Amino acid sequence: MLATMQAFTPAADGPRRDVVAVIPAYRCGDTIGRVVEGVRRYIETVVVIDDGSDDETGTLACRAGAVVKTLPTNRGKGEALRVGIERALEISPAAILLLDADGQHAPEDIPKLLGPWDRGEGELIIGTRLSDREAIPSPRYWTNYAGSKILSLMTGYRLEDSQSGFRLLQADLLRRMNLRSRGYAVESEMLIKASKHQARLVHVPVRTIYEEGGASHFRPFLDTLRISWWSVYYKAFG
Repeated sequence: MLATMQAFTPAADGPRRDVVAVIPAYRCGDTIGRVVEGVRRYIETVVVIDDGSDDETGTLACRAGAVVKTLPTNRGKGEALRVGIERALEISPAAILLLDADGQHAPEDIPKLLGPWDRGEGELIIGTRLSDREAIPSPRYWTNYAGSKILSLMTGYRLEDSQSGFRLLQADLLRRMNLRSRGYAVESEMLIKASKHQARLVHVPVRTIYEEGGASHFRPFLDTLRISWWSVYYKAFG
């Protein structure tokens, strides 16, 4: 069982220093600059992992004020997140905020995740999007809905949006997880391992943003099959 965390009272002025943001990014030159700038209104340190992009993702993230690490080749979201989390943990934050680089997570919603954290309500806070059914492409909605139901049975959590990459995690919880995923299964791996550590989970509603022609590289059916396979693996073998 994780130790009870102490609620943090943020300073009245300036971005947070007790939380570090991590953003994996692949070919997100059109969005990464405004995402980083938006996050830095709330979080002082933003770590961007440029996952082998062949555009100016890394350069634009750096220009926006992020700490950037560039991987020589595209290794997948899971590995990019792991590299970013390792870098963030070196700064010794109390918590780490994760979000995507494609503009589907609104930085303006960051305070919604920080609120339950500051009140000491959970070690894992997830921003959920499925309440706005009409704003979500049908394949994404139904694969996420089905995956959330399956993972709810596997973890014991009543999951509302298992594929959401917009989440805040206690740094100590992340250290215990020993993440291994390379691809999109990383979010499911986190949930399975959080349940094994009896971490408290909180859902908060965030806005649903799916821009036509956006930079998301997620393939609903193929990637959901891969996520499901790896979820069974992590449930069985950790």
